[in-house]
Amino acid sequence: MQELVGDVSLSNGKLQQRLEKLEKEVQRLRRELRAKQRELQAKEEELLTQYYLVSHELKTPLISIRGFASLLQEFHADQLNGEAQEYLQRMIQNVDQMEKLINNLLLISRLHADETDLEPVDMREVVEEAIWEHHFQIREKNATVTVSPVLPTLYCQRNLMITAFSNLIGNALKYSRPTAPPEIQIGYSSEEISHKFWVRDNGIGIAPGDRPRLFRMFSRLGNTRGVSGSGLGLAIVKRIVEAHGGEIWVKSRPGRGSCFYFTIARIEPSRSSTHAKETMNA
Repeated sequence: MQELVGDVSLSNGKLQQRLEKLEKEVQRLRRELRAKQRELQAKEEELLTQYYLVSHELKTPLISIRGFASLLQEFHADQLNGEAQEYLQRMIQNVDQMEKLINNLLLISRLHADETDLEPVDMREVVEEAIWEHHFQIREKNATVTVSPVLPTLYCQRNLMITAFSNLIGNALKYSRPTAPPEIQIGYSSEEISHKFWVRDNGIGIAPGDRPRLFRMFSRLGNTRGVSGSGLGLAIVKRIVEAHGGEIWVKSRPGRGSCFYFTIARIEPSRSSTHAKETMNA
C-alpha cells in the first residue's frame, strides 16, 4: 500500500513538473508572439507613413497639371483641333483618376495614424448619407436601394462608417449587370458580441479565384474591364471595419450578385470612449 502511495506521489510530482514546464513554454511563445506583433505593427506604420508622404508630395504637382489643363481647355480650346481637344480631355480624366487614387492612399494612412474617435452614431443617418452620395448614379441606372427597417445606434466613427457604406454601395452600382437595373439591399442583425451589417446586390458577381485577393490594396478583378477604379475601395472598407474591431467577408455567385458582410464590435453606452478604443485595439 505504501509503495502504491509512493508511486502516485511520484506520478503527481512528475505531472506537476511537466505542467510547469508547459506553462513556461506557453509564456515564452506568448512573449515571442507579442514581439512579432509589435514588429509587424512597426513595419506597417512605417509603410503607411511612406504612403502618406509619397501621396502628399504627388498632390502638389497634380494640382498644377490640372490647373494648367483647365486653363488650356477654358481659354485656348478654339485653337486646338478635335484630336488635340480629345487628348486634353483624356489628360484631365487621368488627372482626376490619379487624384482619387492619391486621396484614397491618404485616407488609408490616416486610418492607421489617427485614433478612432468613438461616439454614439445613428446608423440610419449614416446609411442615408452614404446613399445620397450616389444619388445621381442611382437615378441614372434606375437602381433601387432598400434598407433594413431596424438600424441601431452604436459607438463608432461616423465619417469612416459613411465611407465604408458608400464604397460598398458604389461597388454594387459599378459592377451591376447591363441587362438588369441594380437592386441593392442593406441589412442588419444584432449578434451577441457584435453588430452585423450587409450590402447585397444583383450584379455580375465575383469569380471564386478572385475572392482571396478581393480586399488587397490595388487589387483589380478579372471582370472589371471597362470599369474605372483604383483597387483601393474594398481595402479601405476592410481597414475601417478592422479599426472598429470587426471583420468583413463576401459571398458571391458569378452572374448572380454579391453580398458583403461586416461586423462592428458591440460597445455598451455605459463604457467610456477610452475603454472602447482599448477594446478595439486589443
